[in-house]
Parts: sequence; structure tokens; C-alpha cells
Amino acid sequence: MTHDAERWLVETFQLARVAPGTRRRFELIIDHLPDGQRLSFPAVVARGAHPGKTLLASGAVHGDEYEGTVAIQNVFNELDPAAMRGTFIGIPVTNAPAFAAAQREGHWDQLNLARIFPGSASGSPTMRIAHAFREHLLPQADLLLDLHSGGNAYAIRYLAGYQLREGEVGRIQREAAIAVGADLVWGTGGQPGRTLSAAGELGIPAIYVEMRGEGRCRPDDLARASEGLRNVLAYLGIVEGTFPTERPRYFVEMPAAGSGHLQVDHPSPTSGIFVPRVDLWESVKAGQPLGQVRHPDGTVLAEVASARDGRVLFLRTLPRVFAGDTLAFVLPVPGDDTEGR
Repeated sequence: MTHDAERWLVETFQLARVAPGTRRRFELIIDHLPDGQRLSFPAVVARGAHPGKTLLASGAVHGDEYEGTVAIQNVFNELDPAAMRGTFIGIPVTNAPAFAAAQREGHWDQLNLARIFPGSASGSPTMRIAHAFREHLLPQADLLLDLHSGGNAYAIRYLAGYQLREGEVGRIQREAAIAVGADLVWGTGGQPGRTLSAAGELGIPAIYVEMRGEGRCRPDDLARASEGLRNVLAYLGIVEGTFPTERPRYFVEMPAAGSGHLQVDHPSPTSGIFVPRVDLWESVKAGQPLGQVRHPDGTVLAEVASARDGRVLFLRTLPRVFAGDTLAFVLPVPGDDTEGR
């Protein structure tokens, strides 16, 4: 099969240049690499025949997260521009160097794209990706939906989330996150360097979704990601459809700065083999064992206990760990009846 993407410099990409009532694929060129290959975004655009809002959906900000990539592809393929009011812009693979290497960080500079926004037009490849996304794609959106997962080394409970903001932006974010349809919605204090913080600086509402991960793209996770994307399109009025409007069973807002930073909770005290003693979303009490870190000969090097009451939102599932690697994130859930897993 032929690949029919149109090549544009990313700085020339403007929706006004895309005819209403069409679906098109683009390669948006950011820069060139030392061997002449292009550093670029693959982009899919469905521009409705009628005016309306614009949803920007990004996948694979981390290169080992796949559900968002495939969900963007699938939803784009099913959209009918003639019936749409507004526009869908999908960036299935935001961090191409990390994606090609199947790793979380950039292949050449080992930078985490979700920590370095606004990036730099004269920096390393990952810095240039961040800059191009913020400067040339984000400003064209009415809402950003950033699709994530646990990646190669972790499992995370399905959720929709946002950085807490005041006023109209905050209202839209809360409503859009609920519209996704996850039974867990999590609002957290602001954290710099993220896609969401970059959007916030521009006054653009932004939400994210987390799928289970573990370096997979399971059919049920893909179905949830795709349905959430459809629901947000319906929320914005871009397509016809219903979506949730009531707060879900688990609704948590934590305004403290950095409260959503998963990778700093329960660090491994030493290197070794992590053997968990809990399951994802299991209710735990402070002091309850989360697992052991063992030497290869079986010696228990460390017992790791929960620092608080809550539920296991994020769990290390790749057994090999280095000292400092996060082993689990325990989420306090106010009013949790502790029933269900």
C-alpha cells in the first residue's frame, strides 16, 4: 500500500489551509537528523464541513505508550467530515525518536518530553519536538487530549485527569475529563514542563487519559481509549453523540503542587528484583507491605510498605529495578468504600 501523507514544514501548518469537509494525512517536519532523516510529527486531520471547535489529540509523548497512538488512528479513520462541526487534529506519535526505540525518553538525548516544555527551537531533538508542539500545534486547539499509559515498566489504573485551574478553563477541563467516561477522574496541582502546563500557559483547556500500559495495546484498553476520544469529540460538539456528565464513582482533586507526580512515590531503596504483594487498585493501609526487593540469590534486601491509606493507582510490573525507581503510587480516595477492584 502507498503512504499518501503530505509533507509540510510544521511552522506552515495552519487549519485555514485544510479544506473543510476533508480528511488528510500529513508529515509535519520539525528538523533533520544527522543522517538526513526527518524529525517530524505524523498528523491526521479531519476538518468538518461546518465550523466548530478543534480537538488536538496527542499520543506517544512517551515512546513506550501505544494505546493512544492506535486509538487516534482508529477514530480518525471512522470520522465523516461531512457530518462534523469542527476539526480533529491527531498526532498519533508525538515523540518519534522515543517511539522508534520503544523507550520512555528521547533516543538520542534521553530527555523526557513530558518534563521539558516549552522546549527550544535550537535545542536537542526532544527539546525541538516540545517547542514545535507548543508553538505550532497547541495554539490551534480549543482542547488538548493527551493519551498516556503505564509504559513498558508499569501498570496504571484507567483514569482521566487534569491540572487544576480556575475559571472557564478549569470548568471545561473538569467537564471534558468526566466526559471521557472513566470511573476515576483525578485533578491535581500544577506541574511545570508538561503538555498540560504548556496548554495552560496559552489559556487552552487540557486533559489526559491513562491506560493500563505494560508495553501492550490490549483490545479492552484500546476500546476504552477510542471511546474516550469519541466522547470528547461529542462533548465539544464536533460529532453527534452522548457522553457522561455526572461525576464518576471515584472523583479526586488534590490541589497541592506536584500531587500528580507518580514517579516520586515509594522509590526503591536499592537495586534488585521487585516482587509485589499487592494488585493494581487494591485498597491498602499505611504500613501495609507493597512488596519486596530481592537480590538475585533470593536474599530480601528491602521490604517496602505503603506510606498512606489509599488505593494502588500505579504499580511497577517490570521486576528489575534500580535504586530510586518508583515501585507504586498510592492514591488517597476520600470517602472510598473500599469495595471493588
